[in-house]
Amino acid sequence: MIKVLLFDFSRVLLHPTDETYSGSLNNLHRELKDDESYYLFNYFKLNEELLDFIKTLKDKYKLCIFTTDFIQSDPLIKEKIDPIFSKIYSAAELGITKRHPESYKFIADDLGVKPEEIFFTDDMERNIEAAKEAGLQALRFKHNDELINQLKSI
Repeated sequence: MIKVLLFDFSRVLLHPTDETYSGSLNNLHRELKDDESYYLFNYFKLNEELLDFIKTLKDKYKLCIFTTDFIQSDPLIKEKIDPIFSKIYSAAELGITKRHPESYKFIADDLGVKPEEIFFTDDMERNIEAAKEAGLQALRFKHNDELINQLKSI
């Protein structure tokens, strides 16, 4: 039985406003954040449709984020996601990588659940494979409809 829903942040919960941008969202944020005219939501948009759906699951599952870097720590984002998610894991802060199954086992241990009690979604196939190797149920994020339908069925 699934007890935890674990979400990647960049390109799942946060997207670039420029849909042709294919680089790292964290790198873009890092390059721009010290410019005094920088306003995060001119460059990034939260996946409001998915976040609204996730909010409806708050009483049923523990909701967490497992992200690569730090963009989720920006105050404009924190005020929107902190009320939804109970824990945010940053691979960079923890000194781990999303490409290794041990990272997912660490999170399961930290949350006090078995790996198979976690459902994880990420936009990177290699991270999905590592999560599955660790025992998690996982789905590569392509679009909201597919993910929402999957979450409704678990």
